[in-house]
Amino acid sequence: MSQSIDFITLLRLVQEHVSAQYSAALTDKAKLPQLKSYIEKYLRDKDYKVDNRSLQQLTDDLYSEMAEYSILTPYLGSDSLEEININSWNDIALTYLDGSIVKTEKHFHSPQHAVDIVKRLLHHSGMIIDNALPMAQGHLPNNTRITALKEPIIDEERGISVSIRLLHPQQVNRQQLIETEFATETMIDFLEMCIRYGVSTVIAGATSSGKTTLLNALLSGIPDNKRIFSIEAGSRELSLVREENGRIKNNVVHTLSRPSDNPAYNISQEDLVVASLRYNPDIVAIGEMRDVECYSAVEASLTGHTVVSTVHSGAADAAHMRIALLTQKRFPIEFNTSLIQAGQAFPLVVYAHKLENNSRKIMDISECEILPNGGRQYRTLFNYNITRNTVDKKGFKIEGYFDQPCIMSESLKKRLIQYGVPQNLLNKFLTKGADGN
Repeated sequence: MSQSIDFITLLRLVQEHVSAQYSAALTDKAKLPQLKSYIEKYLRDKDYKVDNRSLQQLTDDLYSEMAEYSILTPYLGSDSLEEININSWNDIALTYLDGSIVKTEKHFHSPQHAVDIVKRLLHHSGMIIDNALPMAQGHLPNNTRITALKEPIIDEERGISVSIRLLHPQQVNRQQLIETEFATETMIDFLEMCIRYGVSTVIAGATSSGKTTLLNALLSGIPDNKRIFSIEAGSRELSLVREENGRIKNNVVHTLSRPSDNPAYNISQEDLVVASLRYNPDIVAIGEMRDVECYSAVEASLTGHTVVSTVHSGAADAAHMRIALLTQKRFPIEFNTSLIQAGQAFPLVVYAHKLENNSRKIMDISECEILPNGGRQYRTLFNYNITRNTVDKKGFKIEGYFDQPCIMSESLKKRLIQYGVPQNLLNKFLTKGADGN
C-alpha cells in the first residue's frame, strides 16, 4: 500500500539512498543519466506517494532537484523568455520577449533551497556566493547571464535575489524590427548605410531597451565580404556568422574577453580592441562599452576604423558624456577634450527605449557635428513622438509616430561620399519629411 509523504522529506531520503548506494551517479557526469533509473527503482520499492503525482512526475521532479535546477529547469533555455527574476524564494517572475510579466505558480521550498539551487547555477562559471561573497555574477553554457545577491545585502527571510537573463542572438532581424514598430524601414536603411560606409555609431539606452537586438540586426545587413570583428564580455550576444549549404558565407571573427584573478592571464575587452586592429577589420563591433576599453574604441574610431557599440546612457549628449567619462578611466585629460573626442569618434547616437507598455522603440537618432570652435551641435535626424499615453485596467495605451525633423549635416554627407556611398542611396535621406508614416 502506498505511503503518503511530503516532497522535501522524500527528497532527503532519496538523496541519502543514492549517496550511499550509487554515489558515482552524483559525482561522475558520465553516469548522471543513470540517476533517473536509480530514483525510479527506489520509488517503486518504497511505494511512496506525494500530492497525487504519478511515478513519472515524481521521478522527474526528484531528478530535477538533484541533477538540474529545480523549478527553474523548464524555463532555462526557453526561446520565449527574456528574463527570470527571483525576487525571493517564494516570488519568481518571468519576463517574456513581448514584454509581458507573469508570476510562476511554483516557487522554492524555502530560502535555503533557493540559495542551494542558485549556487548550482553559478558553479558552471566557477563563481561562489556565500556570506563572505554575497554578490556574484556568472553564466550558463546556453548564453544565459546570472546576477545573484544574498544576505546581508538582502533580508535573510527572502533567501536570495537573482536576475537570470536569457540571450537570444539573431532571433530578431531587420524585418521584425520594422513589423514590431521598433523603427521604420527608412531608419534601418539609414543606419545600415552609415555603418557600411564608415560612420562609427553608438546605440544608447537602458538595460532591456533593445540595444543589442538592434546592433545584431544592423550588422546582419553588412555585405558578406566585409570583415566584422566582434568583442564581448562574458557571454555571446552577437551572432553574425551566416551559413548556406554547410559553408560560411560572410567574414566574421567573434571574440570573448577572459577575466582571470591572475592579471597575467586576464584578457580584457581593451586587449581585444587593440588586437582587432591587426585583423584589418572593416567594422569593430563591441557588445557594450563599460570600462577602459572605451578609450581604445574612441582611439580606433579616430584613426579611421568603423566602430559600433552600445552604452548604458541616455540619448545624444548623455551618451557622449558617458563615453567621455569611461575614457577618463584610462587617460584622464581635460574633460571637454574627452567630450569632443567622443563626439568625433561616434558622430551617430541611436537611443533605444522600452516604453511603459513594454514596447521598444528607437526614440532618437542624432548626429553630433563638431564645430570649428570645438563646440558640439546635435541634429535630430529621426525620432519617435508620443501623442497618447494612457493607462487603465488593461494596461498602458501608447500611440505615436516616427518623424524626420532634420537632415544630416554637410560634413556627414561629405564623409559618406568620400567613403563611397552611391549618390542615389544618399539622396533617399536628404529630404526632410515624415519618414513615410
